[in-house]
Amino acid sequence: MKVHRILLATALALGVVGVAQANPVAMIYKVEGKVMVNQGQKFLPAKTGMPLSVGDRVMVMPGSQVMLDYGSGCSMTLAPNSTFTVTPDCQPILAAAGGSDAASSGTNYTPLIAVGGVVVLAALVAGGGGSSSNSNPISP
Repeated sequence: MKVHRILLATALALGVVGVAQANPVAMIYKVEGKVMVNQGQKFLPAKTGMPLSVGDRVMVMPGSQVMLDYGSGCSMTLAPNSTFTVTPDCQPILAAAGGSDAASSGTNYTPLIAVGGVVVLAALVAGGGGSSSNSNPISP
């Protein structure tokens, strides 16, 4: 019975994480040159108006640039020859720092947080509630 609870809790938690990551947080506002976007499967050409979700990767080729709009009055221009992982919040200072890694968001902790949440939820479901027919201690 506990195994079924753990599997159900994990499936529900992963479903919630999948829904949360599908919500767009930004949009490609302007593309100049060759810019590619990876939304989970493979890199595809970026297009003006393309929605971006947390974790999507934007790769700007040499001699190109792209503008992202977060819709909160914040936008950023990603430099040529850079890669950026979309974050939940606009970080224009990081994107404007310069260099080939100027638009890199650094470490993205979203997957770790999601996995941690699943582990905690599974532990709570597995250890909580219900009566057990084997409640006697092992040692006498």
